[in-house]
Amino acid sequence: MSEYRFSVLIVNFNGMDRLSACLKSLAEQTFPGERFDVLVLDNASTDGSPAWLERFAGSAQPFRFRWFLSDVNLGFAGGNNRLAEQAEGEYFVLLNPDTAADPFWLEELDRSAREHPDSALASKLVLLGDPQRLNSTGLFLLRDGRGADRGFRQIDDGRYEAGGEVFAGCAAALAIPKSQLNGPIFDERLFLYCEDLDLGWRRRLAGLRTVFCPRAVILHAVGAGGSIASPHYWFFSERNRALVAVVLGDPSLAMFAPLGLLLRAIRAIAMASIGREPWPKAIAILRAVASFALRLPRAIADRYVERMKR
Repeated sequence: MSEYRFSVLIVNFNGMDRLSACLKSLAEQTFPGERFDVLVLDNASTDGSPAWLERFAGSAQPFRFRWFLSDVNLGFAGGNNRLAEQAEGEYFVLLNPDTAADPFWLEELDRSAREHPDSALASKLVLLGDPQRLNSTGLFLLRDGRGADRGFRQIDDGRYEAGGEVFAGCAAALAIPKSQLNGPIFDERLFLYCEDLDLGWRRRLAGLRTVFCPRAVILHAVGAGGSIASPHYWFFSERNRALVAVVLGDPSLAMFAPLGLLLRAIRAIAMASIGREPWPKAIAILRAVASFALRLPRAIADRYVERMKR
């Protein structure tokens, strides 16, 4: 058995202003510090994060702390994959740097892990600026192949307290059994956004479960690490959700996904032309169409490989 129950993996990119609160919340966990470690990868930040992490590493903490520096931005997918290569825990716990963990978070994850030993564990994410509202209670799959957060911006009125199986977990706070990983956590070609949808979808196709843990609570500053209104968000999310659907979806969804992406690009251009939406968004989605088209042959090949596994 591993010395550590959990290895908490944090990928940081220009998040120094939030990272301090995140790590402080981990230091305040009721779960024993000797039973988890924390690993941070800095993704070529320019905000002084590396110097801050060096100072933090030299301070006393109740948990083992290690940090790594990448000379290039590996994205969320690549960054977590590099950390996983160094992690030793029974569970790899992905955690965004723009979060703060409830003091009982890891204790509740441990309880859920004992109740569901062969499942990935999705934490309950609430909005940092309005903790009475939910950010995510797991992901569900929309008919067009997009993933969506259950309960997003709803009042936390107890309707999700039963927990249970979900389609996938939001990677802002997601625990994955190390024993169920035969390679990297994420497909690095996705780089940013929709990696958690891809991971959860692949797990389901392999007969593995993801369980929502309603008492494992994380406060999340949604969009702090990269605005959900930014061109980067629109480019990667639109391109990646279509690629994931082509590789993993049923035949009708795989055929519809490219058309849906094209129609959204046409709509965005039309709306920008009349001043109803910003041009940077329309251009980003148009770029997503071009990038998707370049990657479509590989996605079709990957789909064939995935089908051969079943």
